[in-house]
Amino acid sequence: MARKKGSKTSGLEDSESAITPILEISQSEPLFTAAAHPSKPIIATGLGTGHVFCYSYDDEELQEIVDNKRAAFLKKNDSDDVRVSLLKKKWWVNEKDHSNMGSDSPVTINWKTKRHKGSCRSVTFDVLENSVGEHLYSVGTDHMIKKAMTETGKVVAKTDFSSHLGEEKADEVTTVAASTTHPFLLAGTEDGNVLVFDSNKLSSPELKFRCDKMHEDAVSKILPMPAISAYHYLSLGSTVLSHIDIRKGIITQSDDQSDELLSMCYPTEYMYEKKNDTVIVGHGEGIVTLWKNSTNCFMDQLSRVKVNKNASIDTLIAPMNAGDPNLLDSIWCGDSDGLIHRINYKRGKVVERRAHSYLSSKMGLTDEVSGLDIDYQYRLISSGMESLKIWSAQTEEDLKNESNSEDDSDSDSDSDSDLDSDMSDSDDGKFGGVPGSGSDDDAFAGKKSSKKMDSEDESDQEGEEDNESDDDDTNGETTKKVAYSTSFSKPKRKMINLNKKSVDGAEGEKSSENKKRKLKQVAKSIPNNGIARFDGL
Repeated sequence: MARKKGSKTSGLEDSESAITPILEISQSEPLFTAAAHPSKPIIATGLGTGHVFCYSYDDEELQEIVDNKRAAFLKKNDSDDVRVSLLKKKWWVNEKDHSNMGSDSPVTINWKTKRHKGSCRSVTFDVLENSVGEHLYSVGTDHMIKKAMTETGKVVAKTDFSSHLGEEKADEVTTVAASTTHPFLLAGTEDGNVLVFDSNKLSSPELKFRCDKMHEDAVSKILPMPAISAYHYLSLGSTVLSHIDIRKGIITQSDDQSDELLSMCYPTEYMYEKKNDTVIVGHGEGIVTLWKNSTNCFMDQLSRVKVNKNASIDTLIAPMNAGDPNLLDSIWCGDSDGLIHRINYKRGKVVERRAHSYLSSKMGLTDEVSGLDIDYQYRLISSGMESLKIWSAQTEEDLKNESNSEDDSDSDSDSDSDLDSDMSDSDDGKFGGVPGSGSDDDAFAGKKSSKKMDSEDESDQEGEEDNESDDDDTNGETTKKVAYSTSFSKPKRKMINLNKKSVDGAEGEKSSENKKRKLKQVAKSIPNNGIARFDGL
């Protein structure tokens, strides 16, 4: 990542989003990499110690906790103006120890293991069409690539690629990419090389293909180009963007940008339509640029958006939610100031900002956003070396609609109360104040208390240190899903006929109180396009 050049940008105060995380997992060891499962609420993380963790989370329960705490906060403070980064008490579940989750926590550790002798540089899930999410690949500084079952963590194949490095064997892997159509696993190295492995024959010592010196410096990012060919990829490194054929080498290489190119992604529309014509690139100077193959064969940038002049754009990801028109032209950017920006690349402006790191870290530094991903329900996931956050799928529009609905509900309730009072006074005048002639109104709304999410320590069960024996601890717990319902009870009015004798005085009037329920505003349902988001990768 590029070196930070100044203090935190001053634009957050005026443009910070009101969207909050639903989960935060703090890291006691440096978090180097994280990946979201394409079709399940599962996250894998790789640490600087060589450990790999696999978590499951109950996203519905996590969202409910945030909704309840937000409603309580807004009711107490009587204001919709909220700075999420300045909240003294977090609304979301905050697991303070990544290795121990509370027994009643919505987050479960499926398994954990000491996977690599050195640090774990990258983890990525299998995206092959016939085995999406079934396997997890991890790469370490011990020059090992391991393929494990996502469900159990058991290693099913591994390879030592040290024989394919230089004599000093100091060439570490910096990034990994997997093909969606062919069993190709690509690894970019610090020396600018690209190594291609056969993921179906990972234990073989032979490489499938090898591309040397694609860049003068470390490879920052690799993207498949399945719309063109299973053998074509875009690689980013140093100050150039290269279009490569893994069988032959460089096809085209861009002009020198005189700025470090750090991150890259396809916009959402170019993923679902299986086009690889347009790509967005993040720069060390705090800008993002747009490139097109059909215009100039990726030889130079066509337009740029200024994001944060004081930081580098270290990671990019498309929202992937083609069902939301507000997100279709957007890209998420993570920078070295710990901020997350959503840009509209067609309008050329930043439209939303969030704070991944809003307080000074333990060492007095900002927790830089080193990774972004999208979970199976299109929630944004951000990660730095000290924490991982899953953000709510709600939008600013959802929150405004929720606030307006609550105001309308309160107004209707007040109107009903006034009407009841007027009717009661009228009845007393007409019937001479006969005892018991008032209305029997049912209770309407109440507050539902939320379950406390205090984490309790669990014993740490790690796999064996020797990477030849990766016996992983499995949890086996199934995530509990919470069913939601919104129930409305209307005030009832009972008319009393004074000319009719009561058969039984005890049965004259019955009043049943409804259980108090909190009216929950449910976030807009986002179309679940399944795993289609990987079709164009």
